[in-house]
Amino acid sequence: MENRLAVEEFTTLARGIILRGYYKPGGDSGAGLRRLMILSAPSLYPHAADPDRIDLQALRYVLQRLPDRIWAIRDFTVARSISPMVARDFIPVATAARRRPTFRTGPDSLVTSFRGGMSDLLDFISAMTCYQIETDKMREKAGACLRRDDSGFRGPSLWERLADPGAGETRNSTLHALSVEFRCGYDEIRELDDIMDGALPEFVSAVANTDSRALKVTFTDRFGLVGSYNRRAKLWAAAVAGAVSDARQVHLVSSNRHSMVNLLSPWVSARLRDGFDLSHVRRLMEEPDTALERQLADREAGIETVKVPEDTPFCQTARSGDSGVILNIDYAFGEEGFFLFNELCETLGGRLGSVFILGKAGTLTGSRGDVMLPSYFVKQGTGDVYPVDNCLSPGDFPGDFPYRVFGGGPMLTVDGTFMQNRDVLEYFRDNWKALGVEMEGIPYVRALAQAVLRGRIPRGLPTGVAYYASDAPLKGDTLSIPLGDAGVVPVYAATRAVLSRIEKLG
Repeated sequence: MENRLAVEEFTTLARGIILRGYYKPGGDSGAGLRRLMILSAPSLYPHAADPDRIDLQALRYVLQRLPDRIWAIRDFTVARSISPMVARDFIPVATAARRRPTFRTGPDSLVTSFRGGMSDLLDFISAMTCYQIETDKMREKAGACLRRDDSGFRGPSLWERLADPGAGETRNSTLHALSVEFRCGYDEIRELDDIMDGALPEFVSAVANTDSRALKVTFTDRFGLVGSYNRRAKLWAAAVAGAVSDARQVHLVSSNRHSMVNLLSPWVSARLRDGFDLSHVRRLMEEPDTALERQLADREAGIETVKVPEDTPFCQTARSGDSGVILNIDYAFGEEGFFLFNELCETLGGRLGSVFILGKAGTLTGSRGDVMLPSYFVKQGTGDVYPVDNCLSPGDFPGDFPYRVFGGGPMLTVDGTFMQNRDVLEYFRDNWKALGVEMEGIPYVRALAQAVLRGRIPRGLPTGVAYYASDAPLKGDTLSIPLGDAGVVPVYAATRAVLSRIEKLG
């Protein structure tokens, strides 16, 4: 019970920080968040409370969700959107697992945008809190080493060697010493170093020499207010509606940027007939000349990218039958998803022929790669239920599909996946028979339900929802371990199931 309450208290404190407009992850507010995170015992963060062990898997997870070289940042500005002049004047910064426009505005400052609203921000604060806990452990270890040096130690310490780790065997020896100091496996250290393009020693050295209170996060907008979401959604929906103005019927799909158009692309189809598999085809498309060749072939076949306002979800169209169009939008997060779907229902109305939601989620019943087809959603914290008459079924997947397909139960919608602990997840698995845990489903379903009540879309509009399992938190199989090419199989199988349903609808 205590750790379940800690999750709710963490969310409340984080919301208050966002509304206040600033905080220091290493300051007083950050201390409250760190205490609650440790108390909540997240499933993705098993060693949070162990001061002697660096939790490399959790650290790897959050570093992939924070801007590149976060350890060099002192001023972190979070805005709702990035102005065109900022994008013009400053250098973009990558975030490996989150497509967020981010720019370095100075040697130790950056600005990033969060269009997904409160749930996306809570996930960000969770990541920052884990990052602070683990870097504080590193600082403590560095301080303890220096105290040992003062008592008579001779020769360069590990922390001095990190400033210049050398190369070859010398560098590997430094990494091995680091694995011993961190109480983790050498393989884990090497994998994290590879993901960081060899910057792990620099990262640890920089952290050890930086004050724990150095970083400040500023929220420049009043996140959570409805007005700005409405305005952006109206502009986006108007642009999208203009791209499908001549379509008699529109099939709306929220998925990703690749699987739908790849399966519809004549260029990709030709390569598959030639014996290439999808993973090879995707690598081929990374070559500039090949990408241009594919783009021209797709355009001729009616597959187009929709021009939408800056910093709004990517959108594609593809022909479906004689007068129908598939409208594929990239993932939207949290409140943004509600407003975008709401405006599309208002704008397209009776022309909507079907709606499909494809995503990834943590599984509570199966293993990574399995597919979940929920019949309703349940909101963590309130227990509110949002039904969906899911037109997808296990029979839509081929008999040789190498993973399992689960249906009939709910998906648990949470504000942030990182904070979920074993007690919470097991409670919803055992008492609600929840298939998995996700973040975006309820806003979509709520928008559709309200559109039906307003008479904008017909009751019984074919609706399909499918998630593939990107991680299994109750089994310790986390998102920090990438699925790689194995993730292609469930994503494309679910996409084929959607396309098959759309074809049957005519």
